[in-house]
Amino acid sequence: MSIGGVGRRALLGSAILIALALGGSLWVLVAGQRQTLNENLVQEITSTAVILRDLARQSDPDPDVTRLGKLAQTLLDNGTYTVLATTDGRFLVDTTHGPEVVHHFLERAEVRQALREGTGTTTIRLSGRRHDSRVVTLRIGEDQPWAVLWLAREQWSMPRVWQSLGDTIVAIIAIALCSTIGLAFLLTRLHARLLQRLVHTARDLATGDLSARADVSESNEFTELSLAINRMRNRLAQQVETIDQQRLTLESLVDQLHEGVIVARSDGRIALLNPAAARLLNLPSDADGNHAEMTGLPIERCIPQHELQAMLRSTAEQRDSHGETLTDEAGDQEARLQIDAGNSTIHLLARASDVHLPETGSGADRPSPGRMLVLTDITELTRIIRVKSDFVANASHELRTPLTAIRAAIETLLQMDLADDAPAARRFLEAINRQSTRLRAMVSDLLDLSRLEAPSARFEPEALRVQEVLDDLRERFSQRLEARAMDWQTHCPTGRSQMITAHPHLLRLVLDNLVDNAIKFTEPGGRIEVHCAVSPGWASFKVSDNGCGIPDDQQQRVFERFYQVERARSGDERGTGLGLSIIRHAVAAMRGTVDLQSAPGEGTRVTVRLPQPENPQPVHRD
Repeated sequence: MSIGGVGRRALLGSAILIALALGGSLWVLVAGQRQTLNENLVQEITSTAVILRDLARQSDPDPDVTRLGKLAQTLLDNGTYTVLATTDGRFLVDTTHGPEVVHHFLERAEVRQALREGTGTTTIRLSGRRHDSRVVTLRIGEDQPWAVLWLAREQWSMPRVWQSLGDTIVAIIAIALCSTIGLAFLLTRLHARLLQRLVHTARDLATGDLSARADVSESNEFTELSLAINRMRNRLAQQVETIDQQRLTLESLVDQLHEGVIVARSDGRIALLNPAAARLLNLPSDADGNHAEMTGLPIERCIPQHELQAMLRSTAEQRDSHGETLTDEAGDQEARLQIDAGNSTIHLLARASDVHLPETGSGADRPSPGRMLVLTDITELTRIIRVKSDFVANASHELRTPLTAIRAAIETLLQMDLADDAPAARRFLEAINRQSTRLRAMVSDLLDLSRLEAPSARFEPEALRVQEVLDDLRERFSQRLEARAMDWQTHCPTGRSQMITAHPHLLRLVLDNLVDNAIKFTEPGGRIEVHCAVSPGWASFKVSDNGCGIPDDQQQRVFERFYQVERARSGDERGTGLGLSIIRHAVAAMRGTVDLQSAPGEGTRVTVRLPQPENPQPVHRD
């Protein structure tokens, strides 16, 4: 329906409503006028009755009937009926000219009320009259009433009031109708314009323009509708914003995934490829590092690996004996592959599965099949597995070597005559002692490593005195240092900074292994120095020697388990290959760092830094 048709209907409806309202107002006006006239009528009748009563009292007990009759006749000309009757039944004045009032006059209710109370009122319908009449009765004589005065006059009815108003009503109706029509026309035009603006706003919202708003600056009949449209607009804007936020959140999460995600549609084209997938597959990107241009391209143009191409194909086309094309879903697949990334190799775990993608074409009533490929970087996992495999192999080798030597020595001893060849037997027993000692040290180191790597291990730090730590360290290695005639030097701070906070057992493991390595790989008569420094937030221990040193190409590997420098793999002081690995794990358990500096022929310096609280607690020793 057009705005004009709505306006005409609104105009007609407004005119009818206003006409009904006007008619009701006029009816209320006439009813109020009627009530006012009837109240005035009662007052006028009462005043007339009082006058007549006073005249009758002046001539009491012999009233002037002639004079009262003339006055009653005058009142009759004005429509007032008068009856004056004595209490003994004589009628002195009667202008009703009918038996309906005078018959049993003294028995009438209003007459008895007047005799009893002084006044009486009632409403009756006189014969020959179209409307009811109002009756007022008064008694004459206070102590001894001797007569009753009865007056009646026709009341104002609605037709009489309408008739009395006459031209005034007609003028009011004419003015009201003209005003009504004009006002209805103006209101209709105003409403039509307001409605037209609301229609334009609704159309703008329907086309997606969420900036459109209904005008609510003025209070009118459409304010609630305008507010409702604005509320709808706000909800639509919030929903669109929520959808955009969800889309951006999803895109951001997909872009930030460490796993590569590639989604392909059933037509063999890329639907999604996140940056992690491009990085893992070493795919080319634009100047900004984006890969959005790959969306919509065929799989073969984006993914160079043939194995991944096969995993991304959502359906495998086959033909039956009649030449019909059949499709069979590929299902879940998994594969491992290596990607050459220039200076390194990336190991990937690729897992493909079927997904259902929303169809964007018209008339689509069901989702379209597709394939999703998830790429997980397992390079570190592969390295850890290789390290564990190497650890098992190295542990087996390191354990087998002393065991083989011990077994060979025992077999030889069993075949020897101990009484005849005691010196040779002693040499074999010494070899067994050395190898068993090495086995015990290796088992002890393995147990230390196991405890350090245990997930449930908790190492609470304690307050320690630096001087006591260094004195205990010197005492533990005093015999070996004296046997090799080594120069031992310590440097530690003085004063309040002598306090440090560390786990006693872990710190002992670290320092013992550092000093043990320094003694092993330093020639007799060499020098070993231990420096301790305490600074705000940190405490450091530095163990240096002037031994054989470590080549540059092996310094990064000495912290691996069972790794030993070639020169250290022989000789009586051969280690287990676990010392520096224990140091690294123990320092990590104390949240510290370890640094190694060495040069072949010049010596080695290892620095361990441990974090410290701001205010270490003092040590109380018994």
